[in-house]
Amino acid sequence: MDGRPVLVGPHPDAPRQAVEPDLTDVPALVRRLGCRFVTTDLASRADGSGWRVVEVGDGQVSDLPRGIDASELLASLITA
Repeated sequence: MDGRPVLVGPHPDAPRQAVEPDLTDVPALVRRLGCRFVTTDLASRADGSGWRVVEVGDGQVSDLPRGIDASELLASLITA
């Protein structure tokens, strides 16, 4: 929301896979898009050298993995 990550989780197809992506550069890049809300999909590089943004969208087809607590995400949408 507004370039600030509010929910980070695994891909819905792998809900039990723990993820800890390096988001250092992502907020500034997302803010440059000028959109208040976007989903940003990242993938870890096969060589282990980091993470890569693979898709940015408006959330229309996004899904949450089972067990993810979406309360912070929903709260950020209400207070925005």
